[in-house]
Amino acid sequence: MKRIGSMLLASTLLLSLASCGQTETPQSSQSSQSSQQDPAQAVFTTLKEPTYPAFPQFPQAPEDGPDADWQAYYNAYDEYYSAVMELRSGGIPEGTRFALSDFAAKSTPLALAGQEGKNAAYSPVSLWTALAMLVPCAQGDSQTQLLSALGAAGQRELTDQVGRLWKGLYTNDGVSSLILSNSVWLNDAQKGDYVQATLDSLGRDYFAGVYTTPMGTPGADQAITDWIAKETHGLMGGNGPVVETKPETLALLASSLYYKAAWMEPFEASQTQAGDFTTAAGKTVSADFMHTSQAGNFLKRDGYQAAALETQLGEMFFVLPQEGTAPEELLNDTSFLSSLSSGAADVQYGTVEWSVPKFDLSADLDLVSTLNSLGITDLLEADKANLSGLTSLGAYLSQAKQMAQVSVDEEGVEAAAATTLAVDKNAAEPSGQAFVMNLNRPFLFVLRSQGVTLFVGVVNEA
Repeated sequence: MKRIGSMLLASTLLLSLASCGQTETPQSSQSSQSSQQDPAQAVFTTLKEPTYPAFPQFPQAPEDGPDADWQAYYNAYDEYYSAVMELRSGGIPEGTRFALSDFAAKSTPLALAGQEGKNAAYSPVSLWTALAMLVPCAQGDSQTQLLSALGAAGQRELTDQVGRLWKGLYTNDGVSSLILSNSVWLNDAQKGDYVQATLDSLGRDYFAGVYTTPMGTPGADQAITDWIAKETHGLMGGNGPVVETKPETLALLASSLYYKAAWMEPFEASQTQAGDFTTAAGKTVSADFMHTSQAGNFLKRDGYQAAALETQLGEMFFVLPQEGTAPEELLNDTSFLSSLSSGAADVQYGTVEWSVPKFDLSADLDLVSTLNSLGITDLLEADKANLSGLTSLGAYLSQAKQMAQVSVDEEGVEAAAATTLAVDKNAAEPSGQAFVMNLNRPFLFVLRSQGVTLFVGVVNEA
């Protein structure tokens, strides 16, 4: 795997009508595909394309030598940093971080339930964003349940949180990428009116593209798949359709998360060696282990040990449970994720000897039961759902799925994250005893950016 390691994810929420029929469609501003094409080709009409702000480009360091102008580079970096801070408008508010942290703690064990013994990955921030798009579509108790699950006091507060989160994470500087992408797909063959004000809000406040497509056709499935492939830079959707719509599908909301960042200190490929990994089933298999020693923070607690590796956009915590403890068991403690912090009272500092297996995993999660457990129940029942914010037609939430792919190698992680692992310059000198992180049995990983948990995953098989 000779690419920067990667992690990406797409969440889709599928809304189905309680009854079907023929329809009129909103007026389109641009026709992207023709319905006369091969049915297997993408068919859609663009109503609105999102506009992303221009992101400052990371300056290129000069080559070492007598003519290297490092002062010019430092000046360029200062300009880059100032421009990034201005674009992020103060970053992600603490209240939003808390809401996302609480959502991650509650939803992660639910989402990964039933995945015991398997490799799996889940992005709480992607599901949170997809559900946030559903809020302006819902009314009454349906909306109240959504807001409660998302940790927001009201729709206006949530809209502000979404915008601040998007800008706070958004990175596309030519070296690293972290992009949340949203889209709304409307059925151009269903009878009824869509609420234009809601579509305008989704496009403006959620940076969402709005499209129409003939649901229940190969052309619709391919159009949505092509969008996911484009937003995840081809890491998903390249092997055929990843969604299957129905004629009665009224709307599909898609939220993708793409992340690409190198390790701050890459592993040396020459140090990668084959080693034994014991799977959750107790089978010993061969895996390629990356090796390095770095000074850093680590945690030694009852039941597990943990340490983090910095990326150019954040940090990736690795958690090794004690032998006999399944990684999934740790997630049942709702304080577990938030306790993984370099600022924890029990953190230690020293030399960490890393042995990390290269891995490339993919996962598909059905999140309907997760939503039920989070208290989002009315939207899943045709006779209770209230989606009048989107349409006058009777509609309910029929699907909630998530796909994830995570790939880690010597160079880094390609996915979605942007945080800084804080080791103060005035930290104590490393202790003489090395802390060993030999991930040769099932382990957890947690990827964060700006203090936001982007991905939680389990590696049970190498």
